Order: sequence, then C-alpha cells, then structure tokens
Amino acid sequence: MLAPWGRLGLALGGITVIAIVALSWRASRNAAPWRRATLIGLRTGAAVTALVVFLEPTVELRQVAREPNRIAILIDDSKSMGLAEQPNEPTRIERVRDMLAASRDTLAAWEKDHRVDYYTFSETVSATSLAAFTTQATTRGAQGKATLVRKALEYVRSRYEGRDLAGIVLISDGASTGGFTEDSGDGAVRDFLRTLDTRVHTVSAARDGLKDIAVAKVMADEFAFVRTVVRIDAVIRTTGLPARQVPVTLSTDGQPLRQKLVDIPGGNREVTVTFEVTPPRVGRYVYEVSVPVVPGEAVQSNNSRSFVIRVIRDKIRVLQVAGQPSWDVRALRQMLKSNPNVDLISFFILRTQDDVSLVPNDEMSLIPFPTRELFEQQLPSFDLIILQNFEYLPYGIGDYLENIRSYVEGGGGLAMLGGSASFSSGGYYGTPVAAALPVELYGPFDPGAVLDNQKFAPALTEAGLLHPVTALRYSADDNKTMWKGLPLLEGVNLIASAKQDAVVLATHPKLKTKGGKPMPVIVAGDYGKGRSLAVTSDTLWRWGFVAAARPGDDGRQYTKFWENSMRWLIQDPDLRNLHVDSDAVEYIPNAPVRVAVRLLGRDYQPLANGAVKLVVKRGVDPASAEVVAEASLKVGDDGTAVHELPGLQPGVYRVEGHATIGGRQVDANDIFLVREGGTELDRPLGDKATLEAIARATNGDALGAIDRLPSRLAFDPPRIVRVDRRTDIELWSRPGLLLLVITLLGLEWLLRQRSGYL
Repeated sequence: MLAPWGRLGLALGGITVIAIVALSWRASRNAAPWRRATLIGLRTGAAVTALVVFLEPTVELRQVAREPNRIAILIDDSKSMGLAEQPNEPTRIERVRDMLAASRDTLAAWEKDHRVDYYTFSETVSATSLAAFTTQATTRGAQGKATLVRKALEYVRSRYEGRDLAGIVLISDGASTGGFTEDSGDGAVRDFLRTLDTRVHTVSAARDGLKDIAVAKVMADEFAFVRTVVRIDAVIRTTGLPARQVPVTLSTDGQPLRQKLVDIPGGNREVTVTFEVTPPRVGRYVYEVSVPVVPGEAVQSNNSRSFVIRVIRDKIRVLQVAGQPSWDVRALRQMLKSNPNVDLISFFILRTQDDVSLVPNDEMSLIPFPTRELFEQQLPSFDLIILQNFEYLPYGIGDYLENIRSYVEGGGGLAMLGGSASFSSGGYYGTPVAAALPVELYGPFDPGAVLDNQKFAPALTEAGLLHPVTALRYSADDNKTMWKGLPLLEGVNLIASAKQDAVVLATHPKLKTKGGKPMPVIVAGDYGKGRSLAVTSDTLWRWGFVAAARPGDDGRQYTKFWENSMRWLIQDPDLRNLHVDSDAVEYIPNAPVRVAVRLLGRDYQPLANGAVKLVVKRGVDPASAEVVAEASLKVGDDGTAVHELPGLQPGVYRVEGHATIGGRQVDANDIFLVREGGTELDRPLGDKATLEAIARATNGDALGAIDRLPSRLAFDPPRIVRVDRRTDIELWSRPGLLLLVITLLGLEWLLRQRSGYL
C-alpha cells in the first residue's frame, strides 16, 4: 500500500465499510428479501471499491535467485597427522591430500550449489585453498603442536555468523588434545555441538596397524625430603604390539638409577611401574623414565619423559657414634641436641670387651650395638655421620666400612674426630673409610708414635681464613684474631699427610709430617659427591667450656665451628657465596627463562659490582652437555642481577655460574627443564570414537577411513535469496475502479427510487 495512513487507515476504512453495510441493512429491513439483498450488495461493493482506492494498494513483482551457501572443509595438520601407521606407507596428511585429489568430481558437484572453503587447524585455524594445502602436505607435512577440534569448530561457526553455512566436513585422526574426547556426545560438549546449528560430517585420516610404546604419564611429588625415599609411578602405554617384556629405566644426569623388566600384555594396554629413590642432597633433580624403541614404532619422542623434583631438607639427620664417654663427646652431643634443626641419633660404647663384668650379659640393661641397622638399613637416611674416638674392630663393623665409604661417595657427610681410638690409632689405615677421609694415615708398621699429648694452639692456614668451616668471624682479620684467642687444645692424632686434593684449614704450630710440612689438625675434602672432615684432636670442647669461664667470652666459638662444619659437610645451599636460580623448574619451548644471580663476599654480605660469568648447557649428561649460551654479568649494589634466556628448545638445561671472591673462584649451578610443548604425540593412535560422536551429535555422517568423498552428502540448501529486478504495479490508480464505484452507487439509487425508499 502506498497510502501514507498505513494500518490506521486500513482499520478506519474497514470500520467505515462495516458501518455503511450495517446502515444499509437497517434501512432496507422492510424491503422484499431479494430487493434487500441487492441493495446491501450494491452498497457493500461500492464501499469496498472506494476503500481500495483510498488505501492505494500496489503489487510488487520480483525476479530472484538463491545465493549459494558455504561448505567448510576443516583439515587437521597437527603433528600426529604426519605419522604413518606402517613404515613406507603414506602419512595421514598425505592420505588426506590423495583423498581430496581423488574427490575433485565430488567437490565440483558441491560447488554448483555451494561455495567450498578450506581451513587447516591445529593449535590455530588458518584459511587455505585446495592447491595450497596440496603443496603443504607434499613439502612441509604436518607441524601443528596440538589438535584443538573444539576451537576449530568454534572459529568456523563464528566466521559464518549471520551467513548461510551448509555444513562442515571435518578431516582428522581424532586424536584431540583439547579435552574433546570420545565423550563428545555427552554433557557440555554435546550442548556445544548443538549450538553449531549445522551438520558436521567427519572423515578419519587414521588407519589400523600403528605400533607405539610410550611413557604416558609420570606421577611424582614436586617436593621431596633429602635422604627420604621418594616414590615415582610411571604409566607405560603400548599400542598395536604383541605381549612382551619391556625394560623401564629411571635415570638422572644421563646415568641409570633403577631398571625394571615389565610384562606388558598385547594390544592397546597400560601398565604402571613403581620406582623408589633416595635423593642424596638438597637441590633440583631432573629424572627421566624411558623405554627402548621397538622396530616399526611410529613415534620415538614419547619413549621417555623427564620431570623435576625439588629436594629440600626437613631436619639435619646426624648419626653420632662414640667409642667411649668423654668431655668432647658430651659437648658435641649437647650442642647437637640443643639445635632444633638437628635430628640426632647418638650411640655410645659404655662397656667394651675388655671391661670386667660381674653379672651375665643377659642380666645387663645395656643394648647390643645395632651394627646392621645403623650401617646398612638406616645409613642412607643420615645427612652426616660423626665417628668420635671409635674403634670399629671389636664391634664387627669391619664388613660395613665399605657402606660408609659408598655413602660418602654418593653425597653423604663424614666427620672423624681425634682420640686414642681414631685415625691410625683406631686401625683405619687401609680401610674403605680411610679412602673417604681427607688425610693419609700411618700404617701399622710405620715407625714412630701416632699420638701427641702436648697442649697447643692450632694455626689457621691461608685457606682456613676464608673457608666456611673455620669462619668464626666475618672479617678475615677478625677471624684470625679470634682463632689466636681460643683456649689451647690438648693432644692430637698424628697423620702422615693431607691428601693432595684436600684443604688444610688449621695446623699444629710445632709438629711436622713425614714430608716436613706442618702437621694438619683440621682438614676438609671432597670425596665423590660427598664431603669429609678430619679433626685430629678430641679437646675442641675446651673452646666452649674453658672459654665460657673467661671474662667477656660466651664460649660460642665451639658452637659456631660445628654449625659451620655441619652446613659445609651437608652442602647446605645457603652456605655459598654465589647463587644461581631460574625463576621456574619447567618451561614450555621458546618461553623466556629468567636466571637470578646473587653474589656475596667473604663476609656473606652483598658484593657490589661483582662480575659473574654464566654458562648455559643443554643435555641430560653433564659430561656431554653442549654449551648453548654464555653471558658476563655485573651485579648491582645489592649483589644481584637477572639474565633472560630467550628461545630455548626442549631439553634439560644447566646454568653454571662462576665468580672470583678474594682471589678464590666460587661456582654455583642450577638445572631446569624445557618440556615438549603440548601432548600432541603422547597418544598417536587415531580416535574414531570422537569423530563418530561429533557426527552423531550434529546429525552428520561419520564416513570413517575413505579414499574418496561421496557426492551425496546431506547439506542444508541455500536459504538466502538475491533480488535481481523489482517492479511495482499500482492497482488503485486504474480509472475503472472509480467508474465501478459510481456505477454501483447509481444502480443502488435507481433501485431505491423504484422501490420507494428514497
């Protein structure tokens, strides 16, 4: 209608017509029926015709054509699509390429009624063309790091928002890594698929026959306590393999720690393997669980899995074994028991085989010495062993000395104190324990005495002025003065010499070794991964007891010495002048790694403007790790600096820091892991169930593994039309309508006149 009054005019006109008809009905109530009907009909026809002219109706003629809607073909190009189920067979993405090439007729038929758009997807979605995809599949293959099916479907749906989408063809192996599993027909995922409001037809790019063995999962606590058993559970998954025995290896630093032979049933199975290890020291450890590669295996990168455990210390667990009670034993035991950070296990020999007993042994309250329990079963649980004037031979410990040596070599701490039953006097020459000590002992047939009972004041060496064990004061000068003021010691065990790689911290002012050098009194050294300390006197207690009796002296020097010694022996990370720490233990590829450096001086105060060299190495085995980066840093006034490492690829990384403090080189290191990004190849087997569930939830077809797309797939027909030409025909502007109104009204007037109703 062209009239400006629109619906209001139509309503008023309709009411007017009804009123006119009603009045005609009322006025002709006395007329004959045929005459009454004729009058009402003429009046109604005239009113309706007048209404048509009043409303100005128009007929619109359109020439239209339907707009083709869209078919979206989504092609998975994640890394799993680059796998081949069998050697010398095409990869999954090559198979998709060949399938699309064989489906050119089908695609051409679809394009008659639809427009076909192509997309590739992995962790992102990219628009492409058939020609571009063919080139990609031939030259670059599949490189995506994830299979995010849901994200791809969401992207396509949003891209065609407000446009006509005929349907989606999803081509994938179904190995989704975005939480889109075989439960695709249930719950929230099902609701999401319904919101797509279009059919999704699925094509499986995977085939049967894939073989793989993988470390699917490792379950271990992120934190562990030093010298406490840690449980590690590893899930081994096999795909398409017959029943077999598989060696599963737990390694660290490229060296195997444990290995187990595991029976795995045939088919697609999972088996859990449990390892137990005892971390020997505080710090970060990178462990690796691995299985060997089997012939014809599709994926080799999932045959191992690395993980990081942070090892911390709850308490310092100390084993003190004393040959007999003495002032020195009492002082050390009291100091250890008063330290809340020490868990002390102390044993004293109160009755020797030479003592005369007046009663049978079974009537005595003393317990037998727990040799096997201490030196075999519980030995790895200790952080430090102190042998104090202890002769091993009478107590059957000779067979366990190798355990003590191995304990130190593996990272434990050992301290031997002087006395009439220590060092050479205790028969330790030539024993495994002697190998772990930092001093050379006199043999049983060497001439000369092995004990000296003179009083003396030990003299600090140049190394002793700087060493953490003998640092009773921060300043070297104050430390030297402090040592000169200590009470005299009484008696010393004579030794042949300090070992070549040991550090002599204090010497006797008069006595000499066989080589003519000052007789060592306090000697520190490394043995394997552990440390040992030799104190050749049993009268250090005088530094506490005698010193405390002097005016202005609190006797703290004895406690300070042993606190320093314990921290050094257990390799306390805080007792370092240089600290190198990454801001995390695990990273994803190409993520920035921030390495914090802290440099302290000899007094453990920040060393302003100090120079630190960083060396970054990549590799599981420290001996063969390759250098990937180096940097020279200058710390600030607070002794700290931060260095950022960009663009690191997956692997185990070690950061080594080197600095010089007071002419002495100090080192520190840290370790971190850059893990493979995503879990794309963790489960390489194709998942047909997921594809079938997606198709079922969207009323699509699950086509499975096919070589050619079928031409008769159900797609929604085009719903949008395009107007090519439009013509308006004005019905009201015809002269015949006005003539018709006049004629009808004239006929009614004539009929009324003849009937006498005017």
